[in-house]
Amino acid sequence: MSNKNLSLLFTGQGSQFSEMGIDFINKYDWVKERYSISSKILGYDLIQAQRDPKLLNLTQYSQPMIFVFSSIVIDLCRDLLHKNYSNITLAGHSLGEYCALYFAESLKFEEMLEVVKCRGDSMSIVSDPSKYLMYAILKKEDLKIDANIFGNGVYLANFNSDRQVVICGFKDKVEEFKEQNPIGKFIPLNVSAPFHSDLMKDSSDIFIQKINNQLFKKINIDLISNHQLVNYKNISENDYSKQLKLQIHSPVMWSDTIKTIMKKETHIFIEIGPKKTLLNFLPRDYQGEKYSLCNLEDINNV
Repeated sequence: MSNKNLSLLFTGQGSQFSEMGIDFINKYDWVKERYSISSKILGYDLIQAQRDPKLLNLTQYSQPMIFVFSSIVIDLCRDLLHKNYSNITLAGHSLGEYCALYFAESLKFEEMLEVVKCRGDSMSIVSDPSKYLMYAILKKEDLKIDANIFGNGVYLANFNSDRQVVICGFKDKVEEFKEQNPIGKFIPLNVSAPFHSDLMKDSSDIFIQKINNQLFKKINIDLISNHQLVNYKNISENDYSKQLKLQIHSPVMWSDTIKTIMKKETHIFIEIGPKKTLLNFLPRDYQGEKYSLCNLEDINNV
């Protein structure tokens, strides 16, 4: 068993695309069965929904799509990773936190899909791409952003790295902010709601009511939460639901999450999800190994 420290990072919403998972379906019968089971739980054909451009980027559809895909990669790799690495730390970006909890076996697949469905449905009450907007901002080099410029319908949603933050809010207010604050390159995100802001508080209340009876299992592996860098390993399983509720309407502290993980002298980062995104947020001076598991070829290579 390797004595190297491994961190697994799980991708969140925005990484979805229409053909994700098809290579696994073509190779494994159990993956076909998983998509069939998922479609029954969700109440619609998951593969057909992926291929519908009107549904692909809507919150209530894209979140289950990404979780199901990530669960397949997890189930292909989990045992092998545990066998080869004694020290593993987990973290997931927004929705990815649920994938991390699944890797840690806090819930079975069907149970976690039900929770993810509740999350997507709850968050969809403010899902309206004509009303809300999210931008990733690639900051100008060495620029320090004054937090006082935010407000009035514009929120800081993600602190992804020293160079990138994400803002969200009402579409007209966000566009006005963009024009008035040339602080970097603004990149529109493929989402439909103002995630991780105060505008999601009603959604978080609905979510906790829906999953309050879900019994999470205590995990025995380090898993750093987006919200306040809480380690799930160090809290009661009875508080997992509360932590997930708070995560919905609180900023994603991703940059600090990575810094926390790197204090353990992490030698290897592996990203799991439909597309490689999170490895791009690692510090430029990181000298360790990094891999993405986004398709069958990636898994075979790694």
